[in-house]
Amino acid sequence: MKLVRDHETLKSITSLIEYAFKKQQPIIDDTLFLSRYAHADCYGVYQDQQLTNLVMANHFEIQLFNQSVKMAGIGYVASYPEYRGKGGISTIMSELLVDLYQQKVAVSQLAPFSEAFYRQFGYEVTSKQKTYQIPASAFTYLASEKQGHVVRGTWQQMRSVIQTIHQRLLKQQQVGTVIRENWWWERLDQYYPHRFYAVTYDEKDQACGYLIYRMQGDTLLVDELAYEDVFGLRKLLTYLKAHVSSFEDFLYHAPMHECIEQCFSEQSAISITIKPYMMSRIIDIEQLFSKMPIIQNEIILEVAEDRECPWNVGSWLISQGTCKKVQQAGAIKASIHGWSELLLGDLTLSEGIFLGKVTTSKDVTSSVIPKGKQNFYDYF
Repeated sequence: MKLVRDHETLKSITSLIEYAFKKQQPIIDDTLFLSRYAHADCYGVYQDQQLTNLVMANHFEIQLFNQSVKMAGIGYVASYPEYRGKGGISTIMSELLVDLYQQKVAVSQLAPFSEAFYRQFGYEVTSKQKTYQIPASAFTYLASEKQGHVVRGTWQQMRSVIQTIHQRLLKQQQVGTVIRENWWWERLDQYYPHRFYAVTYDEKDQACGYLIYRMQGDTLLVDELAYEDVFGLRKLLTYLKAHVSSFEDFLYHAPMHECIEQCFSEQSAISITIKPYMMSRIIDIEQLFSKMPIIQNEIILEVAEDRECPWNVGSWLISQGTCKKVQQAGAIKASIHGWSELLLGDLTLSEGIFLGKVTTSKDVTSSVIPKGKQNFYDYF
């Protein structure tokens, strides 16, 4: 059930979180926790007059090409050990999805402790991390960008220009990226208290990229590398190169579309690994179908299966930005898992067909489903 917002319930919530996540200090008065709690709904199960299971859903919006939709970020999934495996979280998830649909939330995202567990509720992997491990010596093969300049400062000094760049980047064919509100930006800065911020400017003194990073021993850890053009990329990499005398390694957990290795004349020293990161679940397929820039004047798309959100099941006629249910077979057919990967992940239509996740009629072209890119990852 959705939990009421009173002090006694908050005490029960924080006690469960402290135990389940091995918190060393009480969090009931912690400003970082409370900032997240203030922008969330909590769902729980009581047994023996005790809160035994918990799920928190934070409210965000995500970019969907040139539009936005509501997204619920799922976190703090917790149970006391004596109540685990007894269906408490499953009960919460079923109720939560119905409630989110009634709130007109289109999508849910989460970082899974088990992909198989969340897959039973319709979630599928849609985000991956491309991790770069770059030894300092590799920067020998990076040509320095001489034009423009970089300004470094605190979050308070740099926030305005960084947020402006972030907003501009959202318009560049992005899908699934969190549209960060001020409270979330501030929380990120407080959660990572020793971060550094740098903004690059071109020869016309126009801001065109930013870097957020931390120093961890002999490693410089890049949290975000954002740029609007190749000059911004080269200049930010040149700024990182200026740190080679102080660090042995540079680590960057990047989005899948990142291509910084192309700036190095020798790439063999750079280690690149890819791993799954976030899962997504379409809660209201009608919203997504009506807002996706489908590359065809009229097409019928079919959701073959969705156990938890049955309102999604059926065929949908998409025509000039409208979407309505029809009693005809779809030209493209997939389960809600397949549609989550197609619309929110990097699965292409051709890949989906090859893997057996999607079926199509013969007259469907592979380009009919547009593909965007997810620029940054936010952890809930």
